[in-house]
Amino acid sequence: KYFVSLLVEQEINELPKTGSSVGVDVGLKNFAILSDCTVYKNDRYFRLLEKKLVREQRKLSRRQRIALNKKVKLSEARNYQKQKRKVARIHEKIANKRTDFL
Repeated sequence: KYFVSLLVEQEINELPKTGSSVGVDVGLKNFAILSDCTVYKNDRYFRLLEKKLVREQRKLSRRQRIALNKKVKLSEARNYQKQKRKVARIHEKIANKRTDFL
């Protein structure tokens, strides 16, 4: 993982006041609908990665069962630990996409 931090100096000019106001309706189907009929779509990031997540969680469950049948602790089962990291990475991607959208 890489993180970048930038520091920039910039003059910010104030925008002219229009005197108008807008209402915001936040919902489930659409992220937000403004009173001037602007619609912001609700990107469903979980739905995009759902098939991949299901497949990886199924593998994780299978590896857990195999380790328990061999009477190996899950903390010592290497294949289980590797698969657990894969599932965690997919969950992290979903969370990061949601945060970036907001």
